[in-house]
Amino acid sequence: MSHPPAEQSTTGSAFDGFTQVAKSVGQVVAPTTLLTALLFFFGWNHVYRFFYYFGVDSTTLDPSIREYLMRTVDALFVPLIVVGLLCMAVLWGYTALPNSVRERRPAWWINALITVLAVAVLLNGVSRVFVVTALNDGLCVAPVSIIIGVLALWALIVQRRNRLRGQLPETTPPRSQAAAVTEWAILFAVIGISLFWIAADYSIAVAQSRASEWAAQLPTSSQVVIYSEKDLHLSRSDVQKTRCDTDPAAGSAYRFRYDGLVPLTRIGDHYVLVPRTWTPGNGAAIVLPASPPGAIRFEFRLAGDSPSSTC
Repeated sequence: MSHPPAEQSTTGSAFDGFTQVAKSVGQVVAPTTLLTALLFFFGWNHVYRFFYYFGVDSTTLDPSIREYLMRTVDALFVPLIVVGLLCMAVLWGYTALPNSVRERRPAWWINALITVLAVAVLLNGVSRVFVVTALNDGLCVAPVSIIIGVLALWALIVQRRNRLRGQLPETTPPRSQAAAVTEWAILFAVIGISLFWIAADYSIAVAQSRASEWAAQLPTSSQVVIYSEKDLHLSRSDVQKTRCDTDPAAGSAYRFRYDGLVPLTRIGDHYVLVPRTWTPGNGAAIVLPASPPGAIRFEFRLAGDSPSSTC
């Protein structure tokens, strides 16, 4: 007559399968690679939306990976601090609760209420894929709703699973490892995709905010005077072109001067400039290659320092 082994575990753990899934993901995508991909995705959206505000397609500027990643530094301080403080508040708050409160089993109606709220929040986030409403259209509302809803339901399922297992005989076999691995694989996928969604939404919002702030400072920003050997054909009413009357015998490299421009940035192998009179919907950004045909010189001046009227 056979007997079940006495040492067999029947309790199981909420994190059964987590190690196996994490190890499998780590073998395919290293954690640093995944983080770099997330930061790159954030930087790409930031760069694209920032220059799109000025009417420039950033893909034509050929930014480097370093320039994409550097764009993330400007925007990640606030969300990292907020997430860190929230995690500390949850951990410390739970620890500060009396033992009588932490060990008390929630009433059934509390679990039912949490379930309804979690499902509602989850559906609100998922609905953003199909339709835009006032409840899911805010900054990062949809992906954050999905994460909160999924984690809340997972916690309720774990609580329910443990309660049912406590009612089963000790000889009951533990939960299937395949089911645990599948559950964690789905959690990894849903939360991972939601994190990329958050990165996209937040980077776009930051880029548009930075571009709007920069455009508002145009009247007081430093200006740049361009001296060029060849005519750059910047023949706009808000860019003043002056032909320099230079003595051919002097061998001067610069025959044209352009005033009224403000430097936006240098990215890739290009300079991006806009007229000082630029406004959304009125004005064009100017992209110059860093190595244009012929000699070129930039002369930077403060907003109140007007250049000479002649070359």
